[in-house]
Amino acid sequence: MLILFSGLGISVAYGLLGSALLWFIDGQAEAQSFFVAYTKSFKTIISLGLAIGTALVIFRTQDEVPKIIETAFIKTQLSKTNYYIYEQHFRSLFRTITFAAQLSVIAFIIFSYCKFPLSQRAEPLMMIAVCVQYALGAYVGRKLVYIGMMLHALMNVKVTRNLFKERELDEINTYVNVASTLTIISVYIHVISYYNGPFMFDSVVLESIRIFIIFPAVIATPVLLIFNFYPRAILRKLYSQSIDIEIKNLQEKLQSESLTAFEKHSYLIEFKKMSSDELRYSLQLTLSDLPIGITILFMLLDPLLKK
Repeated sequence: MLILFSGLGISVAYGLLGSALLWFIDGQAEAQSFFVAYTKSFKTIISLGLAIGTALVIFRTQDEVPKIIETAFIKTQLSKTNYYIYEQHFRSLFRTITFAAQLSVIAFIIFSYCKFPLSQRAEPLMMIAVCVQYALGAYVGRKLVYIGMMLHALMNVKVTRNLFKERELDEINTYVNVASTLTIISVYIHVISYYNGPFMFDSVVLESIRIFIIFPAVIATPVLLIFNFYPRAILRKLYSQSIDIEIKNLQEKLQSESLTAFEKHSYLIEFKKMSSDELRYSLQLTLSDLPIGITILFMLLDPLLKK
C-alpha cells in the first residue's frame, strides 16, 4: 500500500509543479486552468497516480514469480521447457522500452485529436501525463504477459516431488490476484476519467475519436482475464502430479505395513480423495474472483452504452 500511495504522491507533486511552472510563466489564470483540468475535469491526478503506483508495485515484486518457480524446480527441469526464453524476454529492458514507446505514440495520436481545452504551454503537461500512463500500462501489461508465459512453460515440466504438501506454488496465485486487481482498477479509472472528459473536438466527426480512449481496456481485458484464471489451471496440474507422486510413495511405504490389501487400498483412496478435495477448494474460483472481472468489464462498457 505504501508503494501504491507513493505513486499517488508523485502524481500530486507533478500537478503542483506543473501549476507552479505555469504560474511563473503565464500567470495565475493559466495555472488554475491547468490544475482544475488535472484534478477535476480529467481526474489525471488519480489515474496517473494509480498508473505509477501499479507500475512501482510490479517493479518491486517482479522477481517473486521467477523466484518461486526456480525454487520449486531445478534447472535441468526448467531447461527442458521454454521457461528461460520467456524469462529472458520478461527481463529485457530493450523490449520493454520499445513496447512502452509504441504505446506512448498511440496515446499521443489519440489525445492530439481529442485536444485538451488548455493553452499551448499547459496542454503538453497533460499530454505528458497521459503518455506516461500508456507507457506504464505497457510496462505492466508486458510483465503480466510474460509471467503468464513462464507459467505456461511449466505445463511441460515433469514433477518429481510433492509440491502440494508445503503449497510451494501458492504465492503465485496470490501475486496474480494482487497484480490483476491493481491493473483492472488502474485501467478502469483511466478510461472513465478521460472518456467523460471535456475535450475540444473540432467537429462532430472528430468527436468519434473519443471511442479510441477505451483502447487500454480493449487490450487489457483479454490479458487480465487470461492472467487471472489460467495460472490456476497450471497450478492444478502441477499439484495433481504432486499428489500422484505422494500416492506412489505411500504405496511403497504400505508394502511393509501389517495391513490387509483392502485396508491399504481404502487408505490410498481416502488420501487421494482428501488431497483432491483440498486442491479443488484451494484453487476454485471464489466470489472475490469472477465478479470483479465481470463488474469492471461492465463498467468499461458503461460509457459506451450511455451514448
